[in-house]
Amino acid sequence: MSDPLLDVAGLAVSYGGTVQALRGVSLQVQAGTVVAVLGSNGAGKSTLLRAVSRSLGAIGGRVTAGTVRYDGADLAHTDTSAAVRAGLVQVPEGRRIFADLTVEENLRAGGHTVRDAAARRRAHDDVLDLFPILRERRHQRGGLLSGGQQQMLAIGRALMTSPRLLLLDEPSLGLAPQLVDQIGEIIKQINVTGTAVLLIEQNAAMGLRVADTAYVLETGRITASGAAADLAATDEVRNRYLGVSEPGEQPASCAPAPAPRATVTLTTQTGAAQTGAAPIGAGPAEAQPRSEHRLTVAELTVRFGGVTALRDVSFTVEPGTVHALIGPNGAGKSTCINVLGGAYRATSGTVHYGQRELTGLRSHQVADLGVARTFQNISLSLEVSAEDNLLVGRHRLMRAGTLAGALRLPRARREESEHREVVRGIADLLGIGHLLPRPVHTLPYGDRKRVELGRALAAEPSLLLLDEPVAGMTHGESSDMAAAIASVQRRLGLSILLVEHDMPFVMGLAERITVLDFGRRIAEGTPQEVQRDPEVVRAYLGAAEAAA
Repeated sequence: MSDPLLDVAGLAVSYGGTVQALRGVSLQVQAGTVVAVLGSNGAGKSTLLRAVSRSLGAIGGRVTAGTVRYDGADLAHTDTSAAVRAGLVQVPEGRRIFADLTVEENLRAGGHTVRDAAARRRAHDDVLDLFPILRERRHQRGGLLSGGQQQMLAIGRALMTSPRLLLLDEPSLGLAPQLVDQIGEIIKQINVTGTAVLLIEQNAAMGLRVADTAYVLETGRITASGAAADLAATDEVRNRYLGVSEPGEQPASCAPAPAPRATVTLTTQTGAAQTGAAPIGAGPAEAQPRSEHRLTVAELTVRFGGVTALRDVSFTVEPGTVHALIGPNGAGKSTCINVLGGAYRATSGTVHYGQRELTGLRSHQVADLGVARTFQNISLSLEVSAEDNLLVGRHRLMRAGTLAGALRLPRARREESEHREVVRGIADLLGIGHLLPRPVHTLPYGDRKRVELGRALAAEPSLLLLDEPVAGMTHGESSDMAAAIASVQRRLGLSILLVEHDMPFVMGLAERITVLDFGRRIAEGTPQEVQRDPEVVRAYLGAAEAAA
């Protein structure tokens, strides 16, 4: 066998000199092959890609041992731009496109290191042939694309350099099953052209299907490796990453599992305290709805230029219930949540929370009515601690004022101490209390998701908008998050509107489901009714599966 295109040997990486993320990791990528790396959140997968792409320094990481050789050359003293020019290109987790630039401008930005104009034109044409939807949307701003289209744009931007080795970090993150399959086929097509791929992927089924070789990474170490087909047949991989249970067992992602007890104290807006101690996932509802307000969406239409993202969509979220909004990528789900949260303006139609109309209000005005949200692409302050991120959620409840806080007056210090105590209780409830001192950029993706949920809960909302809360999580992690959300909803009496592609997660939590496709409502009902609806199956899985 020829020398590998990428050779990682004995790699160790730490953050801040204290957090050991990788320990003695070794792997190889042969030219023209696809290699998948599997593992839970926090295993070190994204750290591995950052070490290979020379981007660790930007987030406080450092290689402490081992080597990374690309095409025979040690990358230890190679900066990121030189690595890109040598054909080593990464598509980061979470897409990271330029939201305010058009599709065309994003692609041009990807090719700016290519000096040969003819090569740039060929790469540009190849990208648009690979992603026809990007040709249709060439003049549309990247931020207005659906999640799946943004992922295609992120990959297309990387392909503008005609890389020899493409590093893909969670390309199926937050995508519907039909689009996940499409991304898998696109990876195969990219590989057929001669580009090698190192793939980090939570969707183990897709990763193992497209890869030639696979590695399992756990707590910073390689625990298994071999041909992808052989690994897919092992009991460990089948049970842990493919959601296949032993006979008689219930699949982990189908129902929330019990979790340890946690105590949380929340101070209401009137100053009274709510304190509870109950097992997560236990028993019937423990609280009345925090608010009697219904969320009523009536004939909502949203247009961006010539693109209609939502058309006459109506649904109602009853007080104290979990209502899911589902549909394939591009259906308009996140657009709807952005309207409810005040980030987007409706073209027509109305949204009421109780007697108050939300359409036309700004985000902070919506938040003042008791509405909090999480985001499809995590929106946290990466350089500060998890605790300080959660404390941001308490801002609307603080009374001391900016000046008193800046001067560290006794009243402000006492109030901050009280709010930090509340934040610690929320963190314990979500199982992230031990992570509070750590800067967010050192946390794995799944833990960042929990921090963002905690920040939303810290605002003491009566209505919680959750946009893709388990995207990028394994089956077990999704189950744990479901347990936490179910417990929080029961204990605090929250109304929840949930957008998510993980169907076992949705079906286990939601009491009612509204289904969108191409901006229209195509179905609504209980989870059992929606699961049997052929239009829903067709939207998610395609016509052939719907017929079957």
